[in-house]
Amino acid sequence: MADAFQPLAALVARALRGLSPALTVYSPGSRNAPLMEALTALGQPSTTALDERAAAHIALGAAVASGQPAAAVCTSGTAGLNYAPAVAEAFYQRVPLLVITADRPAHLIDNGHGQSIRQQAMYEGHLRGQALLDPTASLEAQWALLTQALEGLAYGPVHVNVPLAEPLYGRPSLPEGLALPEWTLHTPEALELIVPEWIKEAHRPLLILGQWNPAWGSPQRAVNQLKQKGWLVAAEQLSQLEPSSAIHLEDAWEHAPAARVDVVVTIGGAWIAKQSKKKLAGTPHWHIGPCAPHPDLFGSLKEATDMFSMAGLQALAAISPSYEADWARIWRQRIAYSPESWSDLWVHEQVAAQVPAGTDVHWANSTSVRYGVHTWAHGGWKRECRHFSNRGASGIDGCSSTALGSALVTQMPTLLLTGELAFFYDANAWLTARLPEQLKVIVFNNGGGNIFRWIEGPKQSELLDSHFTWAHQRTCEHLAAHAGLNYSRAASQEEWSQVWPAFLAQKGPVLLEVITDSVASENAWKARFQP
Repeated sequence: MADAFQPLAALVARALRGLSPALTVYSPGSRNAPLMEALTALGQPSTTALDERAAAHIALGAAVASGQPAAAVCTSGTAGLNYAPAVAEAFYQRVPLLVITADRPAHLIDNGHGQSIRQQAMYEGHLRGQALLDPTASLEAQWALLTQALEGLAYGPVHVNVPLAEPLYGRPSLPEGLALPEWTLHTPEALELIVPEWIKEAHRPLLILGQWNPAWGSPQRAVNQLKQKGWLVAAEQLSQLEPSSAIHLEDAWEHAPAARVDVVVTIGGAWIAKQSKKKLAGTPHWHIGPCAPHPDLFGSLKEATDMFSMAGLQALAAISPSYEADWARIWRQRIAYSPESWSDLWVHEQVAAQVPAGTDVHWANSTSVRYGVHTWAHGGWKRECRHFSNRGASGIDGCSSTALGSALVTQMPTLLLTGELAFFYDANAWLTARLPEQLKVIVFNNGGGNIFRWIEGPKQSELLDSHFTWAHQRTCEHLAAHAGLNYSRAASQEEWSQVWPAFLAQKGPVLLEVITDSVASENAWKARFQP
């Protein structure tokens, strides 16, 4: 066979030709030059992002929104370590995120050469597949290793590590006459669901529908069927359900004691309701999900079934026995009251009532996503919108980047709702080649991390402002200019009424900064059930 140039890079490109990622995100570097040359020649959708932590989250957002794998490609050394937060998020959300790291040859590691670290176990414990390619092995063996690892994308993130020796620049190629079997990513066959006897024998079953990726399909019909069979259904805005079709359990315990639930079934991803997890502690629990680890939310996981969420929900709706429906009808949520004065809650309620139908809504972590739960449960978000959030690992890493990646692949109107600390933290999201025109951002700036004012522990500490809320006097105006975002701000109800219509009408990307008082926002939140 004729000589080839950088055959491992060409081999990876051959695999991605069969994978067809929704988006590939490159970060500048030298060691990854062969990978960039080989992969860009495929002509698949791509962009570049300077910061690897942001790049991986951009790919994550693309994968979540499309339901298809997305890839991030970086140089050797510490660059790949910056992928770790997105890899962890993808692991717990079961998102098909492919991270491809260039590496130095093995004999250079630990020997004082730049950008060389031990890359083999960078994401240990948080992968569904890994291919540590070896330039000394046959290409046929490496192809088998690579394609086997990529099959793990059906369940979450996969890491491909590619050692590359110099020279690095030129168009990679495979040896002439190399015969490799064709490959595409397979969809695992659906399994049969069997309802455990102890579920059949229950009298008061509760279904908790967790975070639901819209790419899986709508859960609404199956949920309606289960409700007709006597199930109580609890959910939040990330479930993609209509607000009136499920109960927000956090606000319902006053009207029905926990003892009235005798079994719990959970399907889907994360469920935010912290107090309800405590109240349901010890309740017999069945989880249906694609693969381990299966969450033991109540310390009482009795059984778990490996099955993709949509197939599991549909099967449960079809084969579940019927139960006495009266028990579920007594559950009522507390009545919530709208604040009259300017606060974070007041603004969130305005947004929930007025965002145009067809908008993809991305919720940053901390208070933002919790405001979303409340407004969804108490009269808001009646228009058709899709809701997203990084609730796998629940960190503030990449909140902006994920929304950006989602908007890049969907071309849908996209709204990011975020606190200013999450926005500051992911500032490098905007150091990317192109910003989606349809992306809008609302930043709630109350001078610090207000969630720590909701929690009693930090409030008792002298370190509240300096170490927990990280109190500051900064605004987003100059950062918005640096990022290339059109900027406006509102610090009162009067200013809101002036800037909000213009914000909706303005061609993006655009940022609206909402300036609120932290104490007023805290008081409004804590008084939401008081007339």
